[in-house]
Order: sequence, then structure tokens, then C-alpha cells
Amino acid sequence: MTNCPVYDDGVLRITSTTHPPGLTFEGEIDESTYPGLVQALQASTSDWAEIHLSLGGVSYCDLAGLRAIVCATGASDGEAGGNGRGDARRVVLHEVPAQLITVLQIVGWDDTPGLALDPPTVGTPPRPDRPPEGGRHGSTV
Repeated sequence: MTNCPVYDDGVLRITSTTHPPGLTFEGEIDESTYPGLVQALQASTSDWAEIHLSLGGVSYCDLAGLRAIVCATGASDGEAGGNGRGDARRVVLHEVPAQLITVLQIVGWDDTPGLALDPPTVGTPPRPDRPPEGGRHGSTV
């Protein structure tokens, strides 16, 4: 895995990986980091039919940020695909925090064509041996 910095504003750091091709996120995804997130996603998804996104370092993610990640599949608002033919890009999410899995399920984006969780941990509760970290606004994600 080769890491190359793509974006870093002190709040969110995004690095690219080559094996597998994708991005690693560390920090907070919110309205101030949203433009950097979208730019990084657009730049990295243009060359690959499958991209891997590691969210293990995300301490906070708002709904707009999560939507941008889901839309990297080429789908919009959970539709079959960006071009209407259902040939969405495969986006594999790694180390997804439990709270983001819950949000994906609530808004129905967990069924977005092309979106996959690795490992498929949908519905897995947070580990009790891991104390919550102090995140943004007192939340953990």
C-alpha cells in the first residue's frame, strides 16, 4: 500500500492508496472539509472501476459528506446508476464506524448499487470494550 497525500487542511487528511486503489480518511468530514472531500473523490474515481475507501480514521462525518462518499458509485440519491443504466462503480468501504453504518441504513443508502462494506458489518453494534472517543459536538462520529 503506497500512500500519497491528496488533501490535508488540519481537520481532514485524505491520502491515496495504490494497492488497493483508493483513499484513506482521517479526521472530520463536515461543511468546511466537504470541498476537499468531493475533489479527492472525483480525482480518484475517474480512473478506476472499483475504489476502496478506508473510513477508520473518521471521527465525525455529516450527512453531506456521507452522501458524497455514496455518490462515488455514480449513483445519485440511491438510484441505479449515474447514467440510468445501472452500471455503477464499485465502492468498497473499509473500517466503517458503527454510527455511519446506522445512518446508511436509516437513509437507505446501504442498498446503493455498487456500494459494499468490507467486512459486511451491517447491524453490528459498537464493541463494548472500546470506550467512545470525544468527537465533534460530543459525538463519536
